[in-house]
Amino acid sequence: MKSNQTKQPVDFTGIAPALTTVKAALAAQQLAVPQYAADYNAALRTTGKMWRAALTILFAQLAAPETDTLPPTVTTGATAIEMLHLATLMHDDVLDEAPIRRHRPTLQMKHGNHAAIYLGDELLARYFRLVTEIAPDLAFTHYHARVMQQILTGELQQAAEAYDTQAGIDTYIATVRGKTGALFGLAAKTGVWLTQGAPDTADTSTAFGENLGITFQILDDLNDFRLQQNSGKPKLGDLESGIYTLPLRLGMRDYPQLQALLVGPAPVSDIIAFLRRHPDIITATARLGQVYLTKAQAALAQWPDTPARSPLTQMTAYLEQALQLTNV
Repeated sequence: MKSNQTKQPVDFTGIAPALTTVKAALAAQQLAVPQYAADYNAALRTTGKMWRAALTILFAQLAAPETDTLPPTVTTGATAIEMLHLATLMHDDVLDEAPIRRHRPTLQMKHGNHAAIYLGDELLARYFRLVTEIAPDLAFTHYHARVMQQILTGELQQAAEAYDTQAGIDTYIATVRGKTGALFGLAAKTGVWLTQGAPDTADTSTAFGENLGITFQILDDLNDFRLQQNSGKPKLGDLESGIYTLPLRLGMRDYPQLQALLVGPAPVSDIIAFLRRHPDIITATARLGQVYLTKAQAALAQWPDTPARSPLTQMTAYLEQALQLTNV
């Protein structure tokens, strides 16, 4: 695998004002309990790549190419999507006992599990409130609720699979489609719905988002084994918690020795050493990520080639290059 290239960032210049509005809306959130207010606000101000919010804005532009100015409901929808994402991260940090997130101490690290769970729940309530405020119809609210249920089911499924050395690749993909792909798909479809109305059954916005999200998660699982990379969160947390992500699933499929190590259980250092001795496992993982990325690219190709499509194309190019940069 290549390791000497630099990934090209996605150019969000065209939607920078909209993303600034989203960031400002997140930063303006106030908490009524002063003991947690500062850290809660800091968590909302420490944004990541903002890809999910960008999906909502860009697909709104794709769905309404003749509109110079998008309705304010679009940035509100993007803000709601980011709130949902941040809430799931707060809960994940509790489950993973993660000490840092985006280079900052996590809420559970500073205030304990109970407070962190309630802070995540509080943010979920704000997400639902925003969704109901901007909903063009009742079906929009119902759809958000159904996808939220899908996300939670994916998280529960992952928890249920802990230390399971028998679950296969299809099970992994189904879990990832729920816990990660569903949120990306929701972000894209929200943008279309708020400008064009409910997409039809052949919904390429959702198809793009879901497959992009699956690829994103596969890359994240690969990067968890890139010990030399500083990603702003601890490495190997999933492995230590018995969550066997795609590299290990593929490795167990092809190498019974790896399955024996995990059943052992062998020290984490032995697992890493095995992956280093078998780079074909990482190659196979990246190749499967490319399969879902190709599906996303095919869905995006169904949309007109307007300026809004360019950053979405860059997202796929970023992931494609990042998959090829992944080494253990």
